[in-house]
Amino acid sequence: MHARIEHLLGLRDGEPVAADVAEHVRLCPICAGELQRLSALREEMRALPQFEPPDLAWERIKAAIPEPADRRSRLRKVGYAAAAAAVVTLTVITLVAGHVDRRSGATTELATVEAPLPQIVPHVDELVAQSQQLEQLLQKLPERPRIERVSTAATIDTIEQRIQWLDFQLSNAPEADLSEEQSRQLWRERVELMDSLVKVRYAEAGALWF
Repeated sequence: MHARIEHLLGLRDGEPVAADVAEHVRLCPICAGELQRLSALREEMRALPQFEPPDLAWERIKAAIPEPADRRSRLRKVGYAAAAAAVVTLTVITLVAGHVDRRSGATTELATVEAPLPQIVPHVDELVAQSQQLEQLLQKLPERPRIERVSTAATIDTIEQRIQWLDFQLSNAPEADLSEEQSRQLWRERVELMDSLVKVRYAEAGALWF
């Protein structure tokens, strides 16, 4: 299994990384190439000239954004926000309902000696289905705005890059001869990243609407 994006970033930035991961990156041409690309990207960003915004830049940007034509336009946006919120709620309920049902009987009452509860391990097919549901939910959200907060844009870009790296590893799963547990770990991480991406994008869209 190839190195995760956070491991590659750690190696690039000189942070401590497990010895087996570092050895894999050193011997794997794919991971070594990705590490080289990340290093080159950092150098290119450092080489960018410093930019000082002109006076009243933010005021000019806000003035260039067209205001809603009338109250009906704003109400329409509010309706979109409510619809998106309903979709988010429905999807979350769908994703966790199975887990709640399975675990509801495990907490009926406390015993004198507590026994460890068995860990629920989702099947790969379940994780794939959850990932697809989150993909569909993401498609229902509005496109990213042309003007974003720097922190929000950086967060979204980082999550999307990690998802792309996971997709690359999953697409090469047959050649890499991954075990079921390795595939499960990759899909679980993808579901977690997709969930984070949907939440960030939804929060961004809500901030713009209101």
